[in-house]
Amino acid sequence: MTIGITGAGGQLGGSVLNELLNRGAKPADIVAITRTPEKLSAFAAKGVTVRAGDFDAPAGLAAAFKGIDKLLIIPTSDLRPGIRTPQHKAAVAAAKQAGVKHVVYVSTVAVRPGQDLMQSHLDTEQGIYASGLNWTIVRMGMYFENLFMGALQHALASGHFGATGPAPVANLARDDVAAALAGVLLGSGHEGSVYHVTGGASLTPAEIAATIGQVFGKPVQAAIITDEQYAGGLKAAGLPDFVVEAILGIAQTAAKGMLDVVTGDVERLSGRKPITLAEFLAARKQQVAA
Repeated sequence: MTIGITGAGGQLGGSVLNELLNRGAKPADIVAITRTPEKLSAFAAKGVTVRAGDFDAPAGLAAAFKGIDKLLIIPTSDLRPGIRTPQHKAAVAAAKQAGVKHVVYVSTVAVRPGQDLMQSHLDTEQGIYASGLNWTIVRMGMYFENLFMGALQHALASGHFGATGPAPVANLARDDVAAALAGVLLGSGHEGSVYHVTGGASLTPAEIAATIGQVFGKPVQAAIITDEQYAGGLKAAGLPDFVVEAILGIAQTAAKGMLDVVTGDVERLSGRKPITLAEFLAARKQQVAA
């Protein structure tokens, strides 16, 4: 069985590649598809097939997917409104054209109509269901790593961890998502299943703040702020409006309790429990100090 991974040059794609190899997958049975093949030279040296493929150039995707039995579609990183849905649907169409037997799509636990980022996942899921291909949907929680996009540094500097509501979230580490995906790709019997890959516990903003404070030895408290204040902070950091809208949409989603989903799917699929936020931060403490 040949396994293909789109977005293989990205952080999640690279982590999935490592998980597959660490779990005994033969390099010759893996096809890594990326816009930047030069980034994957180390995997190519191990025997992984690296192919160029760009969701913005759909005409070439069928060739990139040729000979793949099970294809992991990792969402593109393009946050511009209205862009991701056609990108993903083109990839699904190319997979069918190429004769792919089974598509695995990385979605989100907060999939829903309305907010553009979540809508793109919903539209992609619907397109996969309608494609006639065998499918598995893996809906994931948000990454712990997102804290490193400024929230953690701000919390340590100011003593306040900002959120737009008090609802808890069941976030998790990227590597635990990758481990669950590798379990699906190497396993059998996952066709027609929808999994929810989440952290082992939901934490409120107050609990996240307390965890940050414990690990780093600094007093940190949660600060519930308005959407306008949250967006203003992002704009002050120089982020484009469409990125501000996307990140604010995630914060609003969290505030509505839509990320408060805890399942055992990480352990079920990967064979290991997801790490906790405290473990995640402790392992990266030196990185932040540096």
